[in-house]
Amino acid sequence: MRPGAGAKNSGLAGWAGVCEHGRSMNARRIGVAIQTQQVHAEHQQLYRGVRDYSREHAGFRCILAPFAAADLKAAPKSRPPYDGILAQATPELVEVAAGAGVPVVDVWRDSRVTVPINCVFPDFAQAGRLVGQHLVSRGFERFGLVVNRNSMAQITMGDASLMGGDTLGFAAYVEARGFPCARFQAPRVVHADEEAWRDWSRAIRAWIVEQPRPLGLFVPNDMLCRHIADLAPELGLHVPRDLGLVCAENEPNYCLLSRPSLTAVDLGFRRVGYEAAALLDRMLAAGRRRTRREILLVDPHALYPRESTDAIAVEDPLVATALRYILEHAHEPIHVGDVARHAATTRRTLERRFREVLERTITQEIVRCRLDRLKRRLAESDTPIKILAADSGFNSPRALYETFVREEGLSPSAYRVRRRGERR
Repeated sequence: MRPGAGAKNSGLAGWAGVCEHGRSMNARRIGVAIQTQQVHAEHQQLYRGVRDYSREHAGFRCILAPFAAADLKAAPKSRPPYDGILAQATPELVEVAAGAGVPVVDVWRDSRVTVPINCVFPDFAQAGRLVGQHLVSRGFERFGLVVNRNSMAQITMGDASLMGGDTLGFAAYVEARGFPCARFQAPRVVHADEEAWRDWSRAIRAWIVEQPRPLGLFVPNDMLCRHIADLAPELGLHVPRDLGLVCAENEPNYCLLSRPSLTAVDLGFRRVGYEAAALLDRMLAAGRRRTRREILLVDPHALYPRESTDAIAVEDPLVATALRYILEHAHEPIHVGDVARHAATTRRTLERRFREVLERTITQEIVRCRLDRLKRRLAESDTPIKILAADSGFNSPRALYETFVREEGLSPSAYRVRRRGERR
């Protein structure tokens, strides 16, 4: 993710909005100022989430607002052009809207707005922790983080615990488990000009070469993650055997169209857009009655494992063989004995090595892989849960349900509703 855009064009981050037709003239007029002209997936998903809410609520009319601050300044204070604004907020926009009595909901963690306003953001700390859990589960024991220190979103994903919170981001999570995590500070804009790009490229090459291998590397910015994947062969590195890569925007142009495909976190920006619209609607319904400030954090939508982490990085060859077998066959009704036979060892020996290397049992690893597969299917398809049970390696829908509730704290159907951004 990039830090908040500059304040030019009347302080707005860019173009967004939708003109809904056929609505009542009494509908609330909502100015939408979210970047949609860019390739970045988060901007597009934010916009789609706002539109989802607008389609479902006839009294919520979204209006294109590329210059909302200027619109507010030009209009009489008694007749502002918008009843409320959803925005990648800027200090100027917030100040002008406050003077006009128009509420603003911010959807951009890097907006640099210091005035306390209502906000809806992805839970960046949880997203970073998901990445850490994923790379640890793949057997990596050495980690790296390429972070833009001007981006609060990336800082939270990487080092949430350093900000006094109870939750751990990526680096804090792996370090809490006793693993080292090296950090590389990326410039705010690496592609501002040719010189900046070449400086970045030289610096990241030198840094990666110095790191121990195999390295589990989290690069929140998809474009930079793609560039590192492209550089790896020049550096004599194999992705994912030497370098496991994860990014955090899930932009298809960067993650899916080249090899290796990139493992990515979908941060849930579509849900953010929807919940921000719902929050603004509640604020408008409350009128001028004082309400408490709300900062809503939306769970990441999902982590999508792809080729860039499709490796078993543990150094113990016996455990690596067992892990690879589990990863490839967990959706089948396999048991611990099957894993031991494939690894050509005894169950007792393999159980002991698992505890020494991974600090978990073989059964726990089988269940973890099954749940990972099931959660992806729940989020991505409408397939009935009964069918998913058989396709995920569980003996029965009841076994699936009991295991899911025990491990995740909610039912499979509730998980599907939450992940797919549907209203309960």
